[in-house]
Amino acid sequence: MATANTNGNAGAISPDLGALQDDIAALKRDVATLLGHLQKETANGARGAAERLEKQAGLIYRTVTAEGHKSAEALSQRIEDQPLTAVLVAAGIGYLGGRLLAR
Repeated sequence: MATANTNGNAGAISPDLGALQDDIAALKRDVATLLGHLQKETANGARGAAERLEKQAGLIYRTVTAEGHKSAEALSQRIEDQPLTAVLVAAGIGYLGGRLLAR
């Protein structure tokens, strides 16, 4: 009697096993598709971050350049306003530089 029940269960398990294999195959396809989408989104995200970084670097460069020009203009104006002081400061810096390099 136990043998009959085992054979009866085997017949019932076989269709369930086939359905389970089909479900696993579908799950594999879904996971592969999901990974493909994830890879594309990651690439798009990295590309977007690189573009934002490039824009930010350009903005910083333009800001630093503009500030450098303003500083150069201010220094130039001070030299024009006080030429004797500028010459004395330059001579002092040159003298100190020469003394330090001579050592």
